[in-house]
Parts: sequence; structure tokens; C-alpha cells
Amino acid sequence: MFQKIKIRKMTISRALDKYLKTVSIHKKGHLQEFYRVNVIKRHPIAERYMDDITTVDIANYRDQRLAQINPRTGRQITGNTVRLELALLSSLFNIARVEWGTCRMNPVELVRKPKISSGRDRRLTSGEERRLSRYFKEKNQALYVIFHLALETAMRQGEILSLRWEHVDLQHGVAHLPTTKNGAPRDVPLSRKARNYLQMLPTQLNGNIFSYTSSDSKVPGEQHFRN
Repeated sequence: MFQKIKIRKMTISRALDKYLKTVSIHKKGHLQEFYRVNVIKRHPIAERYMDDITTVDIANYRDQRLAQINPRTGRQITGNTVRLELALLSSLFNIARVEWGTCRMNPVELVRKPKISSGRDRRLTSGEERRLSRYFKEKNQALYVIFHLALETAMRQGEILSLRWEHVDLQHGVAHLPTTKNGAPRDVPLSRKARNYLQMLPTQLNGNIFSYTSSDSKVPGEQHFRN
């Protein structure tokens, strides 16, 4: 006979505090997560018990955040910002379920994530994606992974080629970019597909993920990526 697991009552706000002290503090993107934690804690969902949160609650959080205006820029909150907040919440629920016993499931995993605007004029058609995918797969595995990372994350060519293993958190689905085109560091959420593609490559503790560089004029297939 199975023993019924007793769930400890903990609000999301308290769980986020614990996450910052015991998990996030050891991550390179700790400062960025600190800011996101403070944003989430200002939302009413933070006062709810973790085990009471449903997919509907997470979807409502997503929609409400997307409708808000960033007070610093005066612009609407971007899909990328909300995706990163959801990635943090997903990480929180996974750890809480396995290690803390404060919830039975991760409701974030089942909720649709906001689309990221890539700033491009046109996306590839499904037929073009299939043809290019076959083309890169025949060339070599690294090019295949680079191509699909571009589709999954909307990162620029230079950002993808500059990725380093020590800046990629496959467990929590975040890639940290210390330097971007506008000079400011940022975190990029990695979908499950993006993580699966990266896991096709030989993983290391540190160092460049790809041997190509953005300044290398001989990068095969370079015409398919745009800065």
C-alpha cells in the first residue's frame, strides 16, 4: 500500500525567497533572477500556496504580465521577459516538488509560452524549414544545432556562436549572454526543443559550444542567418 505524501504548505513568495538563498545564489545569472523574483512577488499569485496553483493561474499570470507596461521604458512587457519569468517559476516548481515537498506538480510546464518577436520581416515557411534542416543536417551536426537554435530562440548569429557551456543552464532552460549587440547582458529562455538540440553536442564544463565565430567569413550556411 502506497504511503500518502503529505504536502507542506508554502506560498510562492516564501518559496522564491528560499530559491534565492539556496539555488539561485549559486548560478551565474543570480542578479537577473533576483530582479525577476521581485517582479513575481509583487503579483497576487505570490501569496498563494504552491500546491493550490493550477495551469489556469499560470496562464492568467502570463496574460496579465503581457498586458502590463514597463514603468522604466513606457513600453509593453515583452514576450521574452515573461518567458524568462515563467522559466524561473518552472524551475521553482520542479525543485519544490522534488526536494521541498511543497507541491505535487509543475503547472508551468503545460502552459503555452509567449512568442518572441525576432524583429525579422519574415519567418521561414514550414517547407523552407524542412529543406534547410535537411541541408544543415547533411553538412554537420553543429550547423544543424545552430540552425534550430536560431529558430527556437530568435538569437542573432553572433549570439549563438558566442555561447559558452558555463553560461548555459540546461536543467533550468536559460542561456546567459554576457555581451549583446546593444552592450547589455541578457538571459535567453531555452525551450525543451532548444535544450534537446544542445544535448546532441558533446557537453563540457566550460568553453565555446561552437568552433565557428561570427567574424569567420567561412562559416558554412552563413547566408541563412541575419544579424
